[in-house]
Formats: sequence, structure tokens, C-alpha cells
Amino acid sequence: MGVRVPPPALKIINYRIVNITVEQLGDQHRILNIEITKEDYKPAFDKQIKELGKKIQMPGFRVGHTPISIVQKKFGDSVLAEELNKIVNEQLGNYLKENNVSILGDAIPVRDERLELVYSEPRDYIFSYEIGIQPKIDLEANLNKEKTFTRYRIPAKEEEINQELERLQKRYGIREDVEVAEEGDVIYVHLQELNDDGTMKENGIHAHSFFNHEMLTDEGLKIFKDVKKDFAQNIDDIFSVFKGDKKHVAKNVLMLENTDDEVVNAINPKFECKVERISKLIPAAIDDKFFNEVVKEYGEVEDEQQLRNKIKEVIEGYNDRSTEVSLENDIFKYLSETTNVELPDAFLRNWYKRTLDKEVSDEEFDNLFTKFINQLKQSLIFQKVQKEHGIDVQKEEIIQEAFETVKVSYGHLGDELVNYVAKNNLQDKNFIENMQDRIMQKKFFEALKNYVTIEDQPITLEEFQKLNKKEEAYAE
Repeated sequence: MGVRVPPPALKIINYRIVNITVEQLGDQHRILNIEITKEDYKPAFDKQIKELGKKIQMPGFRVGHTPISIVQKKFGDSVLAEELNKIVNEQLGNYLKENNVSILGDAIPVRDERLELVYSEPRDYIFSYEIGIQPKIDLEANLNKEKTFTRYRIPAKEEEINQELERLQKRYGIREDVEVAEEGDVIYVHLQELNDDGTMKENGIHAHSFFNHEMLTDEGLKIFKDVKKDFAQNIDDIFSVFKGDKKHVAKNVLMLENTDDEVVNAINPKFECKVERISKLIPAAIDDKFFNEVVKEYGEVEDEQQLRNKIKEVIEGYNDRSTEVSLENDIFKYLSETTNVELPDAFLRNWYKRTLDKEVSDEEFDNLFTKFINQLKQSLIFQKVQKEHGIDVQKEEIIQEAFETVKVSYGHLGDELVNYVAKNNLQDKNFIENMQDRIMQKKFFEALKNYVTIEDQPITLEEFQKLNKKEEAYAE
């Protein structure tokens, strides 16, 4: 099979023994022609054949005594291909290193057909590859101290502080049995499935269940709003009393494990209901005992005002995390839209089409390619910031991030449990990668924030939510 001779090259670079000619198709688009003469690969080829002859055993010969001619005939073409591939990869790497450039995607062979390699006919070879070069990116052209972004600050409302204090009082309160149900009380009942005539259904459902007013429909509230202990009544349609569809009621009120359609449809809706007890939550008094309980969530506090201050800090800290994400989205969106990232369109279209595992229409391809280009630009910007600021992640940082992440969900249960869950999660490769990505993202945005001017501006939660709805999240 003949080898196409490339057009005259614009540049010739010599690397030890191999000539590389470069065809400049654009600023970021090139063809590399790597010329390998028989003198370049023959010594390494002969050496590999000899080494192979020492190791293999062929029929009729002892190990290491197979004639070289037979070894060549059996393995010559594959050894030649391996040696040529080594040289090509080495020289391609040398070219990129010498010219201080990185490629986009992968090098694409100019010829799709398989090149015929014949060990018994030593000759020169030319391997041609199309490559796309990563562009140089100037972050400071548009991202500098002259550009100002707004960091919103949402103060905690007194109402929010009161709600959290009430939650804590309920959490650490006690339950007492009462005679009459009020809103917020838990009503414990025994439910017995009946026949239409009010008699007990043989093998019917009976369950000890519980509920509060929030689970009841208007029909249910008529029955149970001010219900008393030991109340008993036949209910014609149990499903009309509780919120949710039949399956929901069957599972959460009638306590059925199997809620298949056949089982649920076979339930007779008539039930006898007997109130067994009514439990009222008595919120904890705000005293020293209460302060000792909330230490797991808020640390040590000596009085109500100190607790209120800590609650305020937590709420505003949560708000700050939300507004910080908005700020980071604004910065990254601006950076992505204004930073000039010149890309070799023709090369990338060719390369991207080769990565698709199925045929797509031209319109479908254009949509996919547009998304790919946007992601590629963002990735190149991230790599630029990462390289300039030496952003990396240490093992200790992953462990600390894991601890902080778990603490958000389990912190109120104590550090011992947090450490246990965090160590458990750190056995999961996906969890570790997630922690690593989070740390990288934090460092990335901290680096970006140093380029620009950031001004704080107070805003209410409602105003921020309204403002945020207008902008789709640009970076996560």
C-alpha cells in the first residue's frame, strides 16, 4: 500500500534521529508529518527480535535456541509496529514539549487506512497526524480590579430566630398524655376493618396507628379535631379521613407493608376507630438543662441571648453560602462569556464526530457540538487558573472536608458519630472524588475573587430569591 507524500512543509524540526515537518492549517490547527527512516528503527527492531528469541519456545526448538529468521517471520511485523509506535509517540511528545504546547483531544491520523508494515522490506515511513493546539488564555484582559461584582448579605430575621428556638424547645421537650386532642398532639388509635353491616370482617385489617391533625382531611378534622381519649366510632370511609391516595393511607395509617393495587382495592373502607391515648408535646423550658441539651448543636451557651446570637450566626452563615454560590456563578459566567478562547473549529468538529458512538443528524450534531465547545472553554479556563495558582488537593484537606460535610447533617448528634460516618464515607471512591472536586472548586473561586473587586450589599431573603430566579445557575 503506497504512502501519500505530504505537501511541502512550512517548518522542519530535527529531534535526534527523526524529522518532523509541520503544516500550519491555522493558529491552533496543524498537521505533523513524522518521518522515520529504516536507520531510525532498525537497531531497536533487531534488538527486540533478539530479546524475544531468548524468551520464546517454538515447536522443535529449546527455549532461547529458535533461529532469528523464524522469530522474525513469526513476530517481525508486530515488533516493527511496536517500535514504530514507540518512536511516533516519543517524537510527538518531544514536539509538544519543545514547543511548550498541549493538544486538544487526541491526535488524529491523517490517513484512515491501515499502513502496510513489512519487516522483511526495510524502508522509510511517514506518519501524519492532525492536531489541535490548546489556546493561550489571558484571564486578566477582562477580569481585574476594575470589574466589580456584588456579594449579597441576607440578615437573619427575628422570626427565623424565634422559629429555630421553638424547634429546639420542641426537640428537647417531653411528651405527656392528655384527655383532649389539640393541634400538634399525636392521637394513637386502634383501627379494625369492618363489613358493610358494621360487623368485624373475618381476617380483616387491624392496626395500632397514630396521626396528628396535619394528616387529616376536612372530613377527618370534623371527627378528630377535639377528640377525647377512649372515643370510639365506626368510619364509613377511612380513605376520606386522611390526606393522600389509597396507597398512601394503606401504608402510613393502616400500616400495610404490601400496598399493591390488588391488596389496596380489596380493603373495605369501613373501619372501627378507638382512641387509645393522646400525647402532647410540652416544649422544654429555657433553662440550664435546656442549654446543656443544645450544646450538641450550638456549642456551650450560658443564656437565651447567647443562644439567639449563635442561631443568628448559623442562619446568616447558611444565607452566606447561598449568596456566595450566586456570586461565583456571576463571576464564572462573566469570565466564560468575555474571555477570548480561540479554538480550531475544523479540527474539533472532526475529533468530536469521531468520539460519538452513533450516527446523528447534522442539526443534532450542531447542538451537541455547541454544548461541548462551551464545556471545553470552561474546562480550559479552569485549567489556566489551576496552573497559575498551583491549585491541588492534599489528603488532609479531603478528610477535613468530609468531616465538615457530614457535620452539616449529623453535627447535632455529636462529634463521635460525625467522625464515624466521615471515616465510613471515606472508604467510598466516589465520595472521595466528590470531596476533591468540592475543594478544587472552592480554591478555584477563591483565586478568581482575587482578580476582581467585590462589594457587599444587604438584601432581604425575598428580594434575593426573586433576583436569583431570573438567573439560571451557570456554575455548580
